[in-house]
Parts: sequence; C-alpha cells; structure tokens
Amino acid sequence: MNDFPDRPLFQTFPALHNRIPFLPLADLPTPLALLPRLSAAMGAEVWVKRDGLSHAVYGGNKMRKFEFVFGDAVQKGARAIITGGGLGSHHTLAAAVVARRLDMRPVCAYYCQPVTDEVRANLRRTAGLEVEAHFCGDYVGLALSFVKEYVRCLVRDRHLPYFIYPGASGALGVLGYVNAALEIRDQVAAGEMPLPDALFVAAGSCGTFAGLLLGLRLAGLATPIVGVRVVDTDVANAAKVARLADRAARYLRRCDATVPEVRFAPHEVELLDGYYGPGYAHSTPGAERAVALLAETEGLPLETTYTGKAMAALLDHAAGHPGARLLFVDTFVEAPDLPQGDYRHLPEAFWPVFDAEYPRRCWCLRAWRDPAFCWRREGKR
Repeated sequence: MNDFPDRPLFQTFPALHNRIPFLPLADLPTPLALLPRLSAAMGAEVWVKRDGLSHAVYGGNKMRKFEFVFGDAVQKGARAIITGGGLGSHHTLAAAVVARRLDMRPVCAYYCQPVTDEVRANLRRTAGLEVEAHFCGDYVGLALSFVKEYVRCLVRDRHLPYFIYPGASGALGVLGYVNAALEIRDQVAAGEMPLPDALFVAAGSCGTFAGLLLGLRLAGLATPIVGVRVVDTDVANAAKVARLADRAARYLRRCDATVPEVRFAPHEVELLDGYYGPGYAHSTPGAERAVALLAETEGLPLETTYTGKAMAALLDHAAGHPGARLLFVDTFVEAPDLPQGDYRHLPEAFWPVFDAEYPRRCWCLRAWRDPAFCWRREGKR
C-alpha cells in the first residue's frame, strides 16, 4: 500500500509509514508563487499556494485528502464509494475520477444550489463519468440518501460500501492538509517564500482548514490561519474545526507516540463569517470583485462559491495591513480535463437544471423558504 511515502508527514514522523493508509494520488508539492501585480495594487505582499495544480486530471484540495481516504478504501477492499455534495460539487467529481481509476463504483447524492454554467458543466462531467447519481433536495435528504444507498449497495454487492464524508473531511481527509502545512514549512525553509504573516483559506466542510491548523502547529510555524466561511454555520463553525483538528491529532498519536500532543479550543479558531452572503453558492459583490481583480491582474481563475469569497477576505485584510505578507491557499480546480457527457444520461430529476421549462417542482424544504435558492421552482430557474 505505502510504496511511496515521500510526503512531509512521513518524513517528519517516519513511524507513521505503514501505520496509516496512504495511496499516492496527488502531484506534489504544489507551487508557491508571488502575485506581483496584485501585490502592487494592494500595497501588501500576496502569495498563492496553487493547489488547483495538485492533479493532472482533477486538481483542487480533494486529491490531498483522497491520498489517505482512498488509501483506506483500498485497504478495506471497497467496491463502491458513497459520497455527496451540491449539484456543482467538485468533491463528487474528484471522488468519481479516483473511484473509476481504482475500479470502484461511485455513488453520489446531490442537493440543491443556485445554477450556474459551472454547475451545468460539472453535471455533464458527472454524466461522462457514469456516476450513479441521486438527487436528494437538501441536507436532510442528503442524510437519508446516504442511508438508503448504503443499504442498497450492501444488498446488491454483498460487500460494505465505503462512505466518504462530503468534502472528505473526516480524520483521514484532514491529514491531507496536515501534510500541506508541513509542505509549506519545507518550502519556506527552502527559500521558496518568506514566512507569511497570515494564511487565508475557504472553509466549507472544514477539513482543509482543520488540517492546515493542525499542520502549522506540528510544523512549529506561528503563522495564523484565517478560515473564511462559505457554507451555513451548522456545517462550518469554530467548534467543528477544533474538533476535526483534535480528532486528527489523536489519530496520529495513536499511530505514532512521537507526534506532539496538541489540543485546540474553539476560541483559537479564526473563522470569518462576513463573506458568506445569502446562502451556499450564492455570489456576493465582494467575491465577484475578487474574481475579476485576480483575473485582471494575474490571470488566476477563481470562482464565487469558495475561493472568491476567501480572496475577498484576504483583500480586505491587505487593505487594512499595508506591507503584510499574506498566503492564499487556492483550492479551485483549474480546467479539469474531463469529458462532458449528455445530461440525459443522468436521472430525470436532474434535467430541469438544463431545461427551465421542465414541468417539475423541487420538493426540498429550502425551496419553500427561499425560492431563489432552489434550482427548480415551479419549472423555472
């Protein structure tokens, strides 16, 4: 299983080799780069960690997490994986890419989010990967769908399917960004960039944020990390981040007693709430300005659901801290190399995303409270 433990996590704690599941999937390390034109415009030194380049087919933050998550799935002999996300989920696509490579069947549940061209493109890519897709409406439907599909896979395959938390933000997934923080430590030590004054990252399912928080502590770096909330508070909150980091830290110590014992309290977690906007995947003026500014100054593609909101927070911080050295962890999937299939290969429940006149109403609870949120309301977007 662990033929290539060439990650900073294993180099820092060699006893972890063969004690934690690992499967090399990502193209690491990802580069650090100064953004000179943006820095000149903002009066601060802005750097980026290009995690969108973490995989030749499907980059972003998930491949780091999947090195440990799918390592565990392979170790357990899984034949199918079950996971989920929003209609435009990059997580489910990345999971399907890896599952297909490993000859596992991807089973994914999808809840509503505002429809954009990117959402439609990702659903076409989902069709191209022949994902077993199920529309579940909202978070309640997501949980029910997971139970239903788990039982169905168990009965059909007579073998336990492997469940992956949305965002891959269980203890194993968190390790992917513990490794990323140690990678940043090594890059700073090698002179690739000076030590940053602060690090900014989008906080969705919180595994990326929690891993960086724990990894920076284990790396001995005093750089504060700022998470920018991009989902509802019941999904992303300081207590959850601290809990995820603690759980991963305990897991590492169980595998290797030389790993320092660390604990986190919610008050130690800096999670910004002011950039979320009216709901998940809803754009905000700040995110749109950040996306436009990065495209204009650096040609760096961002989007308004995750990275645009996190960058908006960094830009506001830069405006109030002239001369600060700031590092942005860019988790956006840049130009995924995946074919787009025919959306009609998806179940009929998804077709209204592509046909505004399709005569179906969404039954999810969110649609009744917030008609603008749902992707189909009385057959119209």
